Amino acid sequence: MGEITVMNLNSYGSQWVSEYNKSNNRDIVFIFKILDLLYRKRSVWIGENYQVIKTKICTSDYGPFLYFQSGGTSGKPKWIQHNITSMRNAVNGLKNYLELENISSWCCLPLNHVGGMMQVIRAIETNGKVFFIDYRDLFDDCQISPKGSWLSLVPTQLFRLIKDDVACMNLRRFKGIFIGGAALTDSLAEECRVECLPVYSTYGMTETCGMVSMLKKEDFLNGETGVGYCLPHAEIQSRPKDKRLLVKSESMALNLSRKVYDEEERLLTPDFGTRNSRGSWHILGRSDRVIISGGKNINLNDIEKILLECNAVESCLVTANTDEEWGDVIYAHITPKNVQKIKLLEYAKNKLPSYSIPKKWEFCDELPLSKMGKPKV
Repeated sequence: MGEITVMNLNSYGSQWVSEYNKSNNRDIVFIFKILDLLYRKRSVWIGENYQVIKTKICTSDYGPFLYFQSGGTSGKPKWIQHNITSMRNAVNGLKNYLELENISSWCCLPLNHVGGMMQVIRAIETNGKVFFIDYRDLFDDCQISPKGSWLSLVPTQLFRLIKDDVACMNLRRFKGIFIGGAALTDSLAEECRVECLPVYSTYGMTETCGMVSMLKKEDFLNGETGVGYCLPHAEIQSRPKDKRLLVKSESMALNLSRKVYDEEERLLTPDFGTRNSRGSWHILGRSDRVIISGGKNINLNDIEKILLECNAVESCLVTANTDEEWGDVIYAHITPKNVQKIKLLEYAKNKLPSYSIPKKWEFCDELPLSKMGKPKV
């Protein structure tokens, strides 16, 4: 590849940059800007669209730091602080779990999220390579072989790719496909098995610098569900009284308030989960997906699952907006756009209790989801 025009290639080097990247690739220029700031002992707050929100000279022995914005356990946006130690621990946990020497990736996730940035950190730490792409490039016949490389996708991206024969052919060529950011639906998981895609279903969050559990492709393709087993740097527990998950990890963010920990210093997540007899974890839903409408507790995930069983529905997202009369009003966003509302309403009335039937329906070409598969509404 050609020379990268950056201020200073610093001690992190450029060995991690795949030779298949173009020299003026925007992702590479942005990464080297961040690495240069870290090299000069400046902490960096990373924003969307290749923006550095701010930087600050770090005098702490534990820094400099990278800050990622996350909804966090409260659902309110906040900055999550990581340093090279927490990120390195996440890399080592993954490396040891999968018994890898080098971790190379084709990166199509945004770099202001842990899911994107950690692909670079893994390559730097393990002498791997990173090739930056748009996930939509996988709809075309790849002239470059991804053999030996990993791909990280959110379910929304996978949902779109699996409908295309060429994309499926490309996906099969990867060493593995990490799926995170949201849960795989049962129907999408089954499609992946039919297409023999090397899927690794994962569970993690910004606060833990990404993955803390994983279901390996062999188990996934054999029909096992869930998010698998704890990586060696992490521990997960299910709180007996309500099944809320408690996570402890060597990759935990440095700036978490102790209010999010229980007495054993474990992160109380918004997720409900259980472990089966073999020790594999299953995510049951999120506490922030349970609303009160008309005095009834309603789980939005349950509504989504039932609506997805309707043959006319391709994908759906159920959300809630505050309403003075009802407390919360349920909205259903449905694809494809040409679903007949009358038939879907009839289906919903037969399958759902009256208080769980969405009061607002939006039929659309694409669900209102972010690049990381999170609701934008």
